[in-house]
Amino acid sequence: MNRRTLLIGALALPLALGAVAGSATSVRAEIPEMTLQVAAIYEPGNLWHQATQRYLDAVTERTGGKVTFNLAHSGTTGTWQESIEALQLGTNDIVIESVGTLDRYDPLPGIEAFPYLIRDLDHFKKVYYGPMGGELFDAIEERTGFKIVGAGYRGARKLSADRAVASLEELQGLKLRVPPLKMYRRTWELLGASPVPMPFLEVFTSLQQGVIDGQENPLEVIESKKLDEVQSHVMATDHVIGAMTFIFDSNRFASFDSELQTILQEEGEKAMLWATEQMVAQEDTYRQALKERGMTFVQPDLEPFRAAVAPIKEEFPELKEWVERINAVQ
Repeated sequence: MNRRTLLIGALALPLALGAVAGSATSVRAEIPEMTLQVAAIYEPGNLWHQATQRYLDAVTERTGGKVTFNLAHSGTTGTWQESIEALQLGTNDIVIESVGTLDRYDPLPGIEAFPYLIRDLDHFKKVYYGPMGGELFDAIEERTGFKIVGAGYRGARKLSADRAVASLEELQGLKLRVPPLKMYRRTWELLGASPVPMPFLEVFTSLQQGVIDGQENPLEVIESKKLDEVQSHVMATDHVIGAMTFIFDSNRFASFDSELQTILQEEGEKAMLWATEQMVAQEDTYRQALKERGMTFVQPDLEPFRAAVAPIKEEFPELKEWVERINAVQ
């Protein structure tokens, strides 16, 4: 099946969501009964858990109950690395994670974490919900063997630490947890921090014990994981505006009946559009909650940060064409 173009941004959301109920009318008999295994590190109540459940419920409804799901949430079946590996082994069918987590298989997905590439929410929508998004996802599938469905706005990533960091000078040597991805590690090395790759499940304890001084994530993660209990400051570094997605093994996805493929594609895109709308609506709520719980927000001058990471484009020459194309999206 040729990949459908992603639904057109937040303006299409009400129409897209309204179509869900009406689309569950006739399902071809060729779709067999099956139960698919889904893995996520997000716990009930988290926005990405909600988006996943919304997706699974919509697919079950549109298939007339023929397709059901087992959802292993909260990392109960392993880290996101292990969950993605299990897609290849056939023990998982769907994993919810960011696009960049696939950079272990090819450099191209790492473009999701390319520093200061996505400029703002409007740019995010134009890249991921326009033709560029479809082309990028097709190229990632061809290079990695993983199919990705939908793009959910995660919000800009912020630095949190046990002290204020208002400049690059104050960042020097800060022991900073980063996801175990090349792009994140190199970004913070160029900024002068001491990045420590580690699974997120270890972050709270490591901050509590002083093994690391800080971490970086969207406000939703900082708030929901209660990092205010072990961190005092949030810095609006806004270095990455990332995209969450549903990940399938390509061969497994291609083995599904064509109508099921269409349903999985369409409902995945709708679920991520819904998550984007929810994230946009809740970002200020996350910020206010963290302030009320005692965290101090700091706005660094970002121009030195952008200048410090500018050489990264020379270190990832295989991404040059895509970086230029994304930069050109207006």
